[in-house]
Amino acid sequence: MMKRYICLLLIIAVGGMAFAQTAIATQSVTPKDAKAMGMGGTFRVFSTGYDTFFGNPAGFATKTGSLTIADLATWAYFKPTQANIDKAKAIMDGTATDSETISYIGDWVVSNGLGAGAALGLGWAGRGFGLGATLVTDEIASGTSLLGSTMTSRTQATGIAGIAFPINLGPVNFRLGADARAYYLLESSPSSGWPFANIAMQATSGDPMPAIRDLDVIGGYGFAFDAGATVGLGPFVLGAMVRDYGLEFNMGGTKVGTIMDTMTVPLDGTTAYVLTPVVSAGAGVQLNFGNFLAPSFYVETEDPISIVQDGFYTIWNKVHAGAEVKLLNFIALRAGLNKGWLSMGAGLDLLFLNVDAAVFTEEMGTNPGDFGRSGIALQVAIRF
Repeated sequence: MMKRYICLLLIIAVGGMAFAQTAIATQSVTPKDAKAMGMGGTFRVFSTGYDTFFGNPAGFATKTGSLTIADLATWAYFKPTQANIDKAKAIMDGTATDSETISYIGDWVVSNGLGAGAALGLGWAGRGFGLGATLVTDEIASGTSLLGSTMTSRTQATGIAGIAFPINLGPVNFRLGADARAYYLLESSPSSGWPFANIAMQATSGDPMPAIRDLDVIGGYGFAFDAGATVGLGPFVLGAMVRDYGLEFNMGGTKVGTIMDTMTVPLDGTTAYVLTPVVSAGAGVQLNFGNFLAPSFYVETEDPISIVQDGFYTIWNKVHAGAEVKLLNFIALRAGLNKGWLSMGAGLDLLFLNVDAAVFTEEMGTNPGDFGRSGIALQVAIRF
């Protein structure tokens, strides 16, 4: 059965990649949640609970489940140095002039990128199934100069239903899972984005709404499938997953102002799109020394097939490594390497309230160290 499952994953991955060649490729919108980002972008392959809605559906096979009443995650693309914090304070309290504000924004856009995002969701995950709904939005402005900068905006609403089951063969534990997702995707033009300089200048010196209302967006709905597996032996775990095997869907265009006036989004279009399938694999060690201490370590990589094809020297372009240490069952300390960049975070689990925060950097260039984009993330959830 395990051989058949692995073959199915490979068929889905290869078939999805071939399918993507017949339409314009796009990607799902994934939240920069504080737990994953604090661990260097890991904990997707070995996700459990609510995190499974964005990770490996095999995580639905846990013996216990959790009901998330509300999960709110926010993040900002902003390097939290003291100088940048002082500049942000000057803008917010009005002591910075218009020219200084534009200068600060230009520096942030060029040196790091400037933007923010948020995610909201709810659902049940565990005991063999998952059912939930999520909404994620992400906006980021970047460029080599403020005048030439562009902003990309992507928003996705998703409904998820998944199943999973465990298989125990002596000391070896397998978890197999799959899910189906219906989603609506609304985004700025994938090829050009929005001109950001005009928006920034209008926001500083006047009313930015005319410029915002005239922006072009495209939108459409589709369906996608995910599948994954994990295998554990004692504290050691291995896992793999395929996400975003999607059916071709059409997207149509409109203006932001039209959406604001009519409170409707484009549903029909003539341009074909398809999600780009994402294959990930990883390994981990999960230790537990009672209620006092529970450390875990993970290494995950994107597109492992290309690493074998292109050579292992490319692995540093795709690897994520992270660690989490849980203390007294309610405190979590985290750290990780996201393609060579350091991230760190912490969390509190207080009965039904979870609070997590992280400072992260992610690689945006071709090679590690080319261009790191930093940010901060905060996540608050009510779970039972």
